[in-house]
Amino acid sequence: ASVMRDDQARARSALEAALAKEGLPDELRSSMNLVYGTILLGDEEFELARDVLAEWFAQALLPEPSQIFSYGYAVYMSGDVAESQPLVARAISESLNPSESWYQLFYRILFEQKKYSAAEEVLKGMLTRAPTDEGNWRLLASHYLQLEESMDGLAALMVAYSNELLESDSDLKQIVALWGYIDAPDKGARLLEEWLTAEKIERDADTLKQLGNLWLMARERENAMSVLQQAAELAPDGRTYELLGGIHFEEEEWSEAHTAYANAVRIGDLEDPMRVSLLAGISAYRAGNLDDAKVALEVAAEADEYREQAESVLRQMR
Repeated sequence: ASVMRDDQARARSALEAALAKEGLPDELRSSMNLVYGTILLGDEEFELARDVLAEWFAQALLPEPSQIFSYGYAVYMSGDVAESQPLVARAISESLNPSESWYQLFYRILFEQKKYSAAEEVLKGMLTRAPTDEGNWRLLASHYLQLEESMDGLAALMVAYSNELLESDSDLKQIVALWGYIDAPDKGARLLEEWLTAEKIERDADTLKQLGNLWLMARERENAMSVLQQAAELAPDGRTYELLGGIHFEEEEWSEAHTAYANAVRIGDLEDPMRVSLLAGISAYRAGNLDDAKVALEVAAEADEYREQAESVLRQMR
């Protein structure tokens, strides 16, 4: 690879020296600009590549589709999306077998100009030509999700999954997350449980937290508590224990709430640790555990926003 880089660097220097000379025949200068511009593209000097290739293109009589695409790519990468569109479109239309990467760029060009219907047609054409390309299905789903068309995005992913094209943890987790997003968290939770049982997804703490949150969204508190407890034990995390404490607190399960909140404070990494200390103290007080309540409430009283409430509970204990 280093030899190739050295050769390219020498070729670039030679071309720059030759192009600086006056009196070069137009045809030779044009050919040299094409090669030089291609080298600049490889070096990711897009604006300079665009200028050099523009000079070549102005004189080219019968440019090849791949050459037109290179110029269009340089124009796109230098920031002029609209100007790149006709160049890439021409490269595709004049090629007998356009690369799929050309269509991918054409899709981006259309999408960035908010030509969403035309961009979608390009995507559908890509799927027609390569229906088993998982990347195309992900791109279609991403297209819909960026337009906030979550149902269509989920449908695209489910079709790909049913055809055994999507099997990675990230793909499957995105599917269940979307079920929650479209107000069907119970469907997402059951699907995630099914995949965990089938060992299609690793049973780690993050996955269990996702499952617990889906059950919470579905108002299935018992299921949520069971799964979140497993997640907290698998990888102790303050925020997971805080969430568990909140569920127990709402159910008036004071001893369990205090235990969860106390673990959250002990582990840390909380957005508002003083609030969690206050809730730990209140939970301990209502569970009849006055010693632990006093310790937690005195900590919470150190924060201005919680001092009045913490001291109120402390007075009730005296």
